[in-house]
Amino acid sequence: MSGDGATEQAAEYVPEKVKKAEKKLEENPYDLDAWSILIREAQNQPIDKARKTYERLVAQFPSSGRFWKLYIEAEVNILFYFSYIASDGNCSIHYSGRKQVRNLDSTTRTRRI
Repeated sequence: MSGDGATEQAAEYVPEKVKKAEKKLEENPYDLDAWSILIREAQNQPIDKARKTYERLVAQFPSSGRFWKLYIEAEVNILFYFSYIASDGNCSIHYSGRKQVRNLDSTTRTRRI
């Protein structure tokens, strides 16, 4: 049981810089410096935890293609992960009419064929 409490504390930990950024956003929801801090933190989180931040971001800046791209890339990365698991390290990705093959092991390489 004591292990569960430690896990819960670790899961609930929020860095001080993120708390400060959230406070700045309460005062000014368009503060790009504060959003940058939250975006960096979200990029280091699993998508199920980061999704709320990305949804807030695109709701605040709905016409920003850059922010939508960040959100979409985070969602797509989880699909690459599942493709990696399903195919033992190789997955095929179709993009813009070209087939990209990525080997997602420690030596990530991309080649177009």
